[in-house]
Amino acid sequence: MANVRQISVFIENKINSLGTVLGILKKNGINLRAMSIADTRDFGILRLIVNDTDKACEVLAQSEYALNVSDVVAVTIPDKTGALSYVLDILGANGVNVEYLYVFMSGQAQVSIVIRVDDNEKANKALKSGGVVQLTENDIAAM
Repeated sequence: MANVRQISVFIENKINSLGTVLGILKKNGINLRAMSIADTRDFGILRLIVNDTDKACEVLAQSEYALNVSDVVAVTIPDKTGALSYVLDILGANGVNVEYLYVFMSGQAQVSIVIRVDDNEKANKALKSGGVVQLTENDIAAM
């Protein structure tokens, strides 16, 4: 199965909390591939795709951050009108609910998308049958 591990880090919503987390990753040679943050008044959830998930989890846990690792689906599509709609139509037609997604550029004329769905196995099968290029952690680490 072509799942990618996503790290969710719980951080306080205060000055430079995000910078502190990113500084820890930088200090340890961990490169960001994709990032999303959702916040409330008191805290945020920082979602990360990195080149070395295991090392990132280790250094963040050592710095006493609460974190969670979950499997997500990642795909790459052409940077053209309607490409994301095509992916979402495949998932919808196969009964897969998208909980959230975020996008990152992955190369010339390519866009990569991290998608949290309710059923990774069903999503992977549907995307494969639809001809959508799925990314692995190795693909992302090599970017």
